[in-house]
Amino acid sequence: MGAVAPSKTPKPKRIVRKDNPQDVTVFKKGGEVWDKPRPKDLGVPQKMDAAKKAKAKAIAKAAGRPYPNLVDNMRAARKK
Repeated sequence: MGAVAPSKTPKPKRIVRKDNPQDVTVFKKGGEVWDKPRPKDLGVPQKMDAAKKAKAKAIAKAAGRPYPNLVDNMRAARKK
């Protein structure tokens, strides 16, 4: 969950395995969105209006969940 922008992804590191002498590309784990602190430039969290709540519920229902999770709420609250 929580896709990372390509410009913010960590650069790969090349290693050589001892059991197989071919080069292997290793990436750092990005982490989950709920484990990261809220970015300072977003400001104070705002309440979601009824339309955005309904959109989050629809996204959750389409995914087979009974109620929206954090990612559904973030996706519904995104400005377009």
